[in-house]
Amino acid sequence: MLLLAIAGLYALMSFTVVRRRREFGIRIALGARPHPLVGGVLRRAAWQLAIGMAAGLAVTGVVDRLLAGGEIQGGREGLLLVGVVAVMTVVGILAAWDPARRGLAIQPSEALRAE
Repeated sequence: MLLLAIAGLYALMSFTVVRRRREFGIRIALGARPHPLVGGVLRRAAWQLAIGMAAGLAVTGVVDRLLAGGEIQGGREGLLLVGVVAVMTVVGILAAWDPARRGLAIQPSEALRAE
């Protein structure tokens, strides 16, 4: 199940960054530096991940209390949740960073011609 979530998160984050490829080309043509472009992409990805993780943890807490009666069984669920959040955060940032890095290599004329 975790692998399926990782694959879905990677695909979604990559898709949202690849859609901005034309924007990268135009900004580079206008003289933007690569570092702020990638920083903006990573900042947006981090916010999206933070909101998603917070919502997921809130729902998990509510469901856990409803199903387990509010008791944490052995304390391992918290450790598992921290591990899942860490893995998903790393995957999400990498999924945004890789297409952003590749998008910087695009020539401005190629970006304008693509659409």
